[in-house]
Amino acid sequence: MADVMRVVHPVQLSPFAEVIDGRSSGIVVDIVRAAAERAGLRIDFLAVPFEQVEAALQDERADIAIPIAVTSERRARFDFSDTLLMTGGSLFVRAGEATPDGLAALAGKVVVTPRTGPLAAYIAKVASDVKLVVTSDYEESLRLLVGGEVDAAALNHQAGAMIAAKLHPGMLTFPREMFLELPFGAAVLKGTRSETIAALNAGLAAIEEDGTFDGIILPRALGRASP
Repeated sequence: MADVMRVVHPVQLSPFAEVIDGRSSGIVVDIVRAAAERAGLRIDFLAVPFEQVEAALQDERADIAIPIAVTSERRARFDFSDTLLMTGGSLFVRAGEATPDGLAALAGKVVVTPRTGPLAAYIAKVASDVKLVVTSDYEESLRLLVGGEVDAAALNHQAGAMIAAKLHPGMLTFPREMFLELPFGAAVLKGTRSETIAALNAGLAAIEEDGTFDGIILPRALGRASP
């Protein structure tokens, strides 16, 4: 393993990874930082635009990428650590409306979702009766929803709740369940960095066993926006 492992993450993917006052922060960043410390791994964080995260592995600016949703398509290109955090897709609607009972309940309805991440492809594959609109980002998706131009927004469960609470407080129903669950992992190029992944996994197991993991997760969960 290299003396210092370079870990790339999106510059803005709150609450999972972001840069605050020049320092990498966020739930997943803090989990990886704690696990690496426990495993004796020295790491440096690199923040890049969301669309450059995987490219940073390919062009060797970074050794590890976080947080990457683990999908079968990505497993063909990357090797993953154990699960860092469970995440997934949820359906957001306007305040006063009940959360739809899954994608099937939105047949014939207009659903908006950002182009980044796995949700657009998943919805197109499993819910062809949904009228899918793909946007550039979360902000545009939420603006269309609040403005009444679409029926629902399919967003990452945690990130959607945080961004919606910040931009449109009191204007949305916050979902309690996910229509798609996906584990977040740390990714390396296929067939590389196996020793690093093993060490990181050992660190993850250690922080889960001694309560450090819960110490990172629970304060955010308690402070998360609620309906």
